[in-house]
Amino acid sequence: MKKLLKVNVLFLTFILLTSLFSNSTSVITNTINNNKVYASKVSPVDLLTKKYTTILNVQMKNKTPIVVLSSNGYTDKTTDTALNRALNVTKGVNNVDKISVIKHYINNKKKKVFVGYSLKVSYKKPQTTSISTQNNGQASVMDSQLYLQSLDFFLLDKDKESSNKLNYEIAKAIFEGKNSIFIDKSLYSGDIKILSNALEDVLYSYSDFAYLRQIRYFLDSKGTTIYFGYSLTQQEILKMNLGLYEAVKGVASKIENKVNDAKTIEEKIKVIHDYIAYNFSYDVDFLTTGDEAQYARDSHSYYALTINKAICGGYSSAFQRLTKYFGIESVIVVGTASGEAHAWNKVKVGDTWLHIDVTFDDPVIYGYPNKNMVRYDYFLKSDEEMSKTHKWN
Repeated sequence: MKKLLKVNVLFLTFILLTSLFSNSTSVITNTINNNKVYASKVSPVDLLTKKYTTILNVQMKNKTPIVVLSSNGYTDKTTDTALNRALNVTKGVNNVDKISVIKHYINNKKKKVFVGYSLKVSYKKPQTTSISTQNNGQASVMDSQLYLQSLDFFLLDKDKESSNKLNYEIAKAIFEGKNSIFIDKSLYSGDIKILSNALEDVLYSYSDFAYLRQIRYFLDSKGTTIYFGYSLTQQEILKMNLGLYEAVKGVASKIENKVNDAKTIEEKIKVIHDYIAYNFSYDVDFLTTGDEAQYARDSHSYYALTINKAICGGYSSAFQRLTKYFGIESVIVVGTASGEAHAWNKVKVGDTWLHIDVTFDDPVIYGYPNKNMVRYDYFLKSDEEMSKTHKWN
């Protein structure tokens, strides 16, 4: 039997009171057979530009702070031109911030002879987003582009900062596993009911938030501080949430050809449905232990897609993530089935929203899944058809 522990909106407690440059070469053997070989004349500037460009690219890629370039016996007028050309090519692609160039000379028979350059190079710091941890008090820093890509994909375009700032700030904090967040009163007009509804909306939108176990509020004249309690460490929460997009992309690559070859949206949905039903196993062990940490993992699409084991929250969330990846709209529905708390999906086909329960279409016989079977008893059903076995608000 498929169980879903009640998510506390169904599960949560709301307290509303208060190297040196190295160059590898390959050898190519060529037989000329008395044919004439013509060589075009190459200027010293062009030769040096090519050489300097090669050296600079290697050294800058390795973030070398001091780069030394030889004059190769040429005058500084020739090398200056070559160096400027090489820098124009290499600075932008290697994230260089500033370069200080020093010319070096030696005295040879009372005459200064130019021998080359030393370049002091500083590099731009990558844009980062800092996320405070709750394990050791240090900040976990990640590339902002990767972070935003992960966050945007996780939020399913539903709670974008530009369209729903209140929901965005709440979802972002839970996504990061933060202990608390301050919500300015301007975001909810000081009405605690608006804030409570926003929290409930966020929690019902993401089965992946099953690791959230407790919410408390503290109100003051400026706004509300929300405190969160989790069943998993922040380190594991970040691992799941930041790794989700790559996990989805990895699974999607296995079925992409089938999805793209499908002629109708129903056929595309069937490909996703069948992959999950054939490859996932229901975590029957959880039914006996009821462990909260395991519940959170089994309900998260990251683990569902990487270890192929889940409960209904993981099944429905994985389905939602894969459909989003392929541009198909779907949502998670939380309710009951056969009297037990349960989660499944609705998916948009044309202008109609239809139900799909991949968990129930993955048969569990005497508590064990038969991987050679998949059924369609709960595939693209209308509200009327689904209401015979499932109940929802």
